[in-house]
Amino acid sequence: MPNQKSVTAGNLETLGTRRLADLLAERSQDDPSLKRRLAYELAAQAGAEAVAADIGQRLSSLKRAPTFVGWQECRAFVKDLDVLRQMILEKVAEDRPQLALDLLWRFMALAGPTFERVDDSNGKLGEVFRAACNDLGAVAAKGSADPIGLANQVFAAVTTNLYGEYDPLVAAVFPALGETGTRHLKKELTTALKHPVGKGPDAARSQALKCALQDIADQQGDVDAFIAQENESARKNPQVAALIGQRLLAAGRAREAFEVLKKARTKQTSPSQEALDEDLVCGAEELGGGDWADVWVEALLATDRFQEAQGFRWRRFEQSLHAASLRAYLKALSDREHREAEQRAVHYVLTFRHFATALQFLIGWPDLPAAAGLVLERGGELDGNLYFLLDPAAKALEGQYPQVASLLYRAMIEDTLNGAKSTRYAHAVRHLVACQSLSPGLKKQNKIECHAAFLARIKARHTRKTGFWSRVAKAEPVCGED
Repeated sequence: MPNQKSVTAGNLETLGTRRLADLLAERSQDDPSLKRRLAYELAAQAGAEAVAADIGQRLSSLKRAPTFVGWQECRAFVKDLDVLRQMILEKVAEDRPQLALDLLWRFMALAGPTFERVDDSNGKLGEVFRAACNDLGAVAAKGSADPIGLANQVFAAVTTNLYGEYDPLVAAVFPALGETGTRHLKKELTTALKHPVGKGPDAARSQALKCALQDIADQQGDVDAFIAQENESARKNPQVAALIGQRLLAAGRAREAFEVLKKARTKQTSPSQEALDEDLVCGAEELGGGDWADVWVEALLATDRFQEAQGFRWRRFEQSLHAASLRAYLKALSDREHREAEQRAVHYVLTFRHFATALQFLIGWPDLPAAAGLVLERGGELDGNLYFLLDPAAKALEGQYPQVASLLYRAMIEDTLNGAKSTRYAHAVRHLVACQSLSPGLKKQNKIECHAAFLARIKARHTRKTGFWSRVAKAEPVCGED
């Protein structure tokens, strides 16, 4: 039988209209966003024009707002902004698409000043404006917007695309532009590109114009028009070559793609220790090559260069332990060859010069026995500051290898205490509790310090860190014999 106390639409209906209205009115007094939403809903009863007027007032208010929105308030602000976008679509666009289109252009005009006063560290604000940009296309098509006027608006927008809010615009409005609008937009963009290109704003404007022309080329399926926007020098850039190569391959022009990518090929070199460190911290999947390397392999395979593709995949794996390249390499082998090559790869990982990258690979592959062996063999290379790697690795190893998980937890605890990193004390306490729970699984033959001895040692060394030990006292018991 369904729980009648669960807050579901069905259960709420049983409260009755009046009671629900009272609850909403009461709650809205403390929630400005909800209050505005309810006001929009009420205005919509009087027609699209009425709710559009309220939305217009809100847009004007947001445009004038000078207050900085910190990260603490950002989530609520973005939610409120997205409700405004949804109201334009739900309450105006259905009956008055042209009016909704005007409101969406006004909404998009908020992007610049809003990005300047809002801490959008999580990127959610950008998502709202990109969603609104896509909405422009759908509403423009629904309202049969004037193609020439729409093209002029698109032209103005792409040249003021300071925060990437208009990145999807050309693709979004392409169906609404039609042949007439597209031809006019291409003419305006091409004419504007003929002006001398300088540095700073002029260079950025030229880049925006070029990208818009390439977006049109993509929508028209015209690979050559896309390529024409890149000069010979630019085509030697691996990133540009990758973009061109992708399109040539999709068009069935594999040999041309191969030649373009070949001209942009750089010598494969192993990344430096600093580059591997940076890659680990940034959480990037792989180093050196990126899109170019992926497209290069596709081009090799498409031009019947299978062995070259396999050799490239293996070298890419060797240089930075790129897991995707190894998986692709192994997938192309027979079962027996697969097993032998994987064993060879794991052995290589165990001796890889960058310990943290090797551990990350083995945990993610996954090969937990090898990961445990790596820690036991090269434990002196553990860096307790890499909590974003060691914490999930310890969790993954807890069940089968408690002694290894303990070493990882201890490395993080000692790094926190040695550096007096008080913001991490709560995590260090959690790690200490985990060490206690794992202590029965420690094996003396591995010559790992018992938990009681470890605890006594860090107490003696860090007695004065009362902020940490006061947290320990409030946690589960972390003392005791192993």
